[in-house]
Parts: sequence; structure tokens; C-alpha cells
Amino acid sequence: MINLKSFLLTATLFTPLCAGAVFAEAPAAPDGITEVVVEGLKAHQAGDATEAGKSGVPDRENPQATSVVTADTLKAQGVTRLADALRNVAGMSRSSTYGFFDAWQIRGYDAAYGSVFLDGLKKGNVAGEIHELGGLEQIEVIKGPASGLYGASPLGGVVNLVSKRPHKGNFTEVTVGAGSYDSVNLGLDINHALNKEETLLGRLNLVYRDGDQFVDFSHLTRLYVAPAMTVQLSEKTRFTLLARYQRDDTNPFSPLPAYGTILPNPNGQVPVTFAVSDPTGYYDQESAHIGYELIHRFSEHLSFEQNLRYERAVDDWDRWMFAAGVSDDQTTIGRYLYGRTHYDNKTLGVDSRFKLDFATGSITHRMMVGYDYYNNHYDYYNGGLYDGSLNPLNLFDPDYNAPLDETYDDFSAGGARSWQAGFYVQDNIGLTSRLNVSLGGRWDKVNSEGAKDSAFSPTVGATYVVTGEASLYANVAKSFTPTPAWNTTFDGSQLPPETGENLEVGLKYIGKNHDRSALISVFQLTRKNVATDDPAHPFYYVVTGEQQSRGVELEGAWQPADGWDLRAAYAYIDAKITKDNTYPVGIPLPNAPKHALNLWGQYTVQDGPLAQLGLSAGLNYNSERSFYEYGVGLFPLKPYTLFDLGLSYPVAGWTARFNVSNLFDARYFPDACCLDRVTPGAPRSWSLSLSRRY
Repeated sequence: MINLKSFLLTATLFTPLCAGAVFAEAPAAPDGITEVVVEGLKAHQAGDATEAGKSGVPDRENPQATSVVTADTLKAQGVTRLADALRNVAGMSRSSTYGFFDAWQIRGYDAAYGSVFLDGLKKGNVAGEIHELGGLEQIEVIKGPASGLYGASPLGGVVNLVSKRPHKGNFTEVTVGAGSYDSVNLGLDINHALNKEETLLGRLNLVYRDGDQFVDFSHLTRLYVAPAMTVQLSEKTRFTLLARYQRDDTNPFSPLPAYGTILPNPNGQVPVTFAVSDPTGYYDQESAHIGYELIHRFSEHLSFEQNLRYERAVDDWDRWMFAAGVSDDQTTIGRYLYGRTHYDNKTLGVDSRFKLDFATGSITHRMMVGYDYYNNHYDYYNGGLYDGSLNPLNLFDPDYNAPLDETYDDFSAGGARSWQAGFYVQDNIGLTSRLNVSLGGRWDKVNSEGAKDSAFSPTVGATYVVTGEASLYANVAKSFTPTPAWNTTFDGSQLPPETGENLEVGLKYIGKNHDRSALISVFQLTRKNVATDDPAHPFYYVVTGEQQSRGVELEGAWQPADGWDLRAAYAYIDAKITKDNTYPVGIPLPNAPKHALNLWGQYTVQDGPLAQLGLSAGLNYNSERSFYEYGVGLFPLKPYTLFDLGLSYPVAGWTARFNVSNLFDARYFPDACCLDRVTPGAPRSWSLSLSRRY
């Protein structure tokens, strides 16, 4: 259990103590000092990929596809789940885990685990998570391999969550909300200067959520606290403390069986609200983070940056149940019982880098040299009952009062230790005023439970400025992902790491007044060294698998006139298995739609009796997706289209927002892993909020 009072006290005291220890007596900043401006980190300006690219190279000169979803967009759309927020990004779609947690894939590849970064450092929770968006400035997505900067990471890309930071300008924002399923939401955002010179700034974000979920008996109660402090130590040095605490007490829901959802059932349809899990099942998560960002500029051309974070996450669950086959008459499912389980996960991450701008003759260089280190260890115990016949449940006349058999047939305890260290170099070279070449590489060492891997991940890219607003780009990049230690060959040797390669070209357009932007990408991602079953030796592996994803992405934003905000994201992705010992070659990767489209627009009335009335509408379309059941065949998930609607209006100093999701109450299933795990899509829901900034 994490002590909340101790955590908040530590977070409050940590900044001045560290500042004193590291910098002794820093000279007082003169009156009127502005924030330190380090190129690429200019107060985390909304809409810029401030941290995901590390180097601070302007997006127009960055030869990689990046996307940003700002807090203002999330607020206008009424979005509170990360998977829903990522609809705004071309190439993102849902992937399957346990149905209840946030899960997504990037460019056809599953990226729910290992792709999430917070403030530029990888998050360390080993279990699933529902991410809180109320404390974020924005969400950044780097598409394609990111191993050249971040080391081991999914081939499709990474998602970086950017926390709200203190800045000049005192305010307090209060939010009160309610919605479907008896939900209640409260938010408080306080930003204030802590001294007269405004060299010490503080910010505090509080979020409280309580309410049922759309599935019977499911519930979520959340407390989120995120204090932050910025110390302007001098004109050249800025230190920011970032801390957060989150406690989730949930009654989770589980995926549904295929018969009665995506496949016919002679007894009728299974409602998406049907509870597979027991009403007494729970999943509690508690996490605390504390860390800092340090930026120091030695001169106009040389700077140093460092991010550090320590986090601890504790997960406990019991009586969480999952479907385990269906009876011959398709009336009754068996159920696995995920019994008493405890995970205690601790992660330390630190990333340090120097940035140097210089010239060799007429050629300019923006060079970055860095080193990062992650150390993770967790301890656990868990138990379960995996004889599905012992806890059956009727799909059409369920009896949740029947006593459960909790005689575990499996109980284990243990832990794991791992670390990753990487040295990286990147140079953005200006050959002419229009042509930039980016060269980079990273050397990594990974040790996971004694299994050691090393890898070199090169990146090569170029941008060419066609006009002052548009630039062409191209890149070739590689990724790697260590193979789990328990995946071994028949002779007991360790499998080599999984690798990936990306070939990409595209066009970026940013209007002079930032009133319009566009991104067009054409890519081919190849995933190699995929572990597959050894056909000659059951329960062992060989790395003969290969997968490939080819596609086109289009993103655009346009403010054609005062009051208008239009956004679109479309992706065509052909993702399939090209080599495998188990799955048929040529079948599509699971849950990857060939076509995905997201449209959203908002208009705010500019004058007249309805001035400041905001109207918004959204559309989200996913074409057919599929999954493969081993030994049975390929199963399709039907296409679906969702419509959203929003209204906003100022009332007596407050801003009222009303949002409706899935307006026409479409019945849909966004993802599945197998016949026993089909994720239900949320039916129509509404939310109403009142917010005021003082």
C-alpha cells in the first residue's frame, strides 16, 4: 500500500531540497525574467511534439510522422479514455487485452504494452491501466520505430503523455460533471506563482471520478493528485518537479463470448451489458510517481537536459472471471477465475542528453548525444482456477448468487528484475536552406531476468522544404524488442530480439498562421524474428515469423473562418502475416482495419443572441477487422460507424458542456483476441460538465 500523505509531503518538499542540494545558492533571477526558452521545449506549446522527439527539431524538419492531441480537443470532445482520444490520430485502432483497460495498436501492430511514455520516460506498470487524461497538456504520438531514441519499443510507434506544468499567469479552474451510469466527476486545476518574482511556480491538479460502467456490476472510483513545481534558478537554468498519485478501485468487466455477439446464437443476442465476471470481483490499482526535468543552457549553442522519475505501482485483484468455452446448446459459458493476486512494481528511469548547435562551413548541425537507463523490478503472487466447468454461467438466465468454487488449481509467487541502458546520437544536418538530413543511432543493452540482449538501432532521414509551409520527408529506421526469457529454443538457448524496419515517405504542411495543417504518410513496416511455435518440438520456439504492414495515412486540421475547427484522420493499412509456422500466411493481423476514418468539427457562434454557443459533431468509422482462432479459422468483426455530438455555452461565468457518444446507440465490437474474448463497445452515453476559470 502506498501512503498518500507521505507521498504528497515528499512531493511538496522535494523541489526546494533538490534545488538546494544540486545548485546550492543559485543567484536570484532579475525582475521580469521570462521562462528559460530551450529550443523545442518552449513552455510545451500546445500542438508541438515537445518531448516525443527529444531533439527539439521543428516538426517541419523532423523526418518522421508525429501527431498531437491537445487538452482543449479532449475537453471539447468530452473524451476521458486514452483509446478514445487516439481516434484523432491516423493509423491508431483498438487492440485486445482484457477489454476493460486502454489498448490500441499503431499501424496494425499491437502497442498497448511498452509504448506508453510519460513526460518522455517509459511507464513501468506491468499490468493493464486506465490512464487519467485530466492532468495532461497533450498526447503525442511518434509513428514508426522509435528505438533510435528510446530503445526497446513496439515497431508501430510510441505514445507520450505530457503532464500539465506550472506557467506564469495565476488561475484556478473548477470542473463539476455528471453523466450516464450515475457517474460523477470533479476536477480542480490551480496554477499560481509562489513568490513575487515569479521564479517559483506551482500547479496542482486534482481529479475525482465515481460511477458505474456500461456493463452490469462494473464500477470505477478514482482519486488523482498531481502536484508540480517549477524553479527558475537563473536565466539559464530551470528545474521542474512532476509528481502524481492515482488510486483506482474498480469492479472490472470482462470480454464476452463470440456466440451471441459476433457469431449467431440460436437463443438470441447477448447484451453488451452482460456481466461475465462475478459482482464481487475487484481490481484495485495504486500508483505514485515522483521525478523532475532539468534544463540548463551553458551558452546559446550548448544545453543539457535531464529527466528522472521513480514510480511504484501496486495492483490487487480477486474473483475476476473470464469466459471459458460455451455449451453445445450455446446457453451456458464456462468461466476461469482469476483469484487473489498482488503485483508490486517499481521502476526508476533517467534520461540525460546534451544538445549542441554548430556549423562546419555553410553546413549547420543540431546534434544531440544522450544516455538513458531504466531499472524495473516487480514481485507478485497469484492464484487462479482454470477449470472452466466449475463456475458456469447461463448467458440468458444468469444466477450471480450461486456460490463460487475458489479452490485454486494454480498458485505461484515470484518476481522479475530487468534493466535497459542505451547510448544515442542524433545529428540534424542543414545542407542547404531547404535540405536537412538526419542521422542517428542507438546502442542498447538489456538484461531481463538474466536474459541478455544488445542491439544497434540506426535511423536515417531527410526533409526538403518545398515552400515556406510544406516539406517532403523520408526515413529509414529500425526497431528491436527483446524476446521474453521464457521463450527458448529446444536446445535451451535464448531467442534473438525481435526486429523491425520502416520505410516511409511523406508530406507535411503547416499554414503560416497555424490555421491549417496536413500530414500525408506512405509507409512499409516489416516485423522480423517473430517467435513462432517450433513444429518439431512442442512448447519451444523458433524465430521464423514475419509480419508486414503497408499503408497510407492522412491527417488534417483547418480553421477556415472565425469559430470553425475541423479535423480529419484517415488510414488505409494492409497488415498481414508473411511467414509463420502456426498461422496461415497471408491472413490479416488481428484487429487491424484496412480503412479507418475519424472526422470531427466544431463551430462557435461569433455574434448575435446565441454568441459563444458551440456545436460539435464527430464520426468514427472502422472497416471489417478479424482474428484467427488456432485450429478453427478466421473470424470477422463487422464494420462500425459511431456518431458523437457536443454542445457548449457560457452561463453566468461558467462554461457548460454537453456531450453524447455513440449517438445512435450502435451495437459494435471493436476488438477480440479469440472466441472467448470479444470486447463490447460502449452504448450511447452522455456527459454534462460545468467549468469555470478564476
